Amino acid sequence: MPVFTKLYYALTFLILSNLIIPQNNEDPFKKLYDNHGLIVSFIFYSEGDGDENNGVVIYLENKNDYNISFKFTLIFRAGAIDRVRTIDGRMIPWEKRTGSNDDLYFIPFEDGRSLSEVGIKSCKVGRI
Repeated sequence: MPVFTKLYYALTFLILSNLIIPQNNEDPFKKLYDNHGLIVSFIFYSEGDGDENNGVVIYLENKNDYNISFKFTLIFRAGAIDRVRTIDGRMIPWEKRTGSNDDLYFIPFEDGRSLSEVGIKSCKVGRI
């Protein structure tokens, strides 16, 4: 078999395998903030409380090789109604936090409202 034909089949196989075999390399968390070595991300759950109320899990990551302090405000929006939550703390180098054990799990609206936006404001990060 000529070399060109082998290359043709190999490339065809690679292209088709990428189309047929699902590639799931995407991080499910959506990034809200990435500055001064602090990354703040979130993941949305449509039935966060096992019922009809939306839930949000926050993921914090310190990418620095030193301790940091942080403070920011999360904004949860459902239609014209906002809820805010201030988060602050300290993290050691390369530390990661997420979920209810770290008080980073929220059900912002407990009346069945559909969460439409999650945002962050006034994020302050400092070296300690």
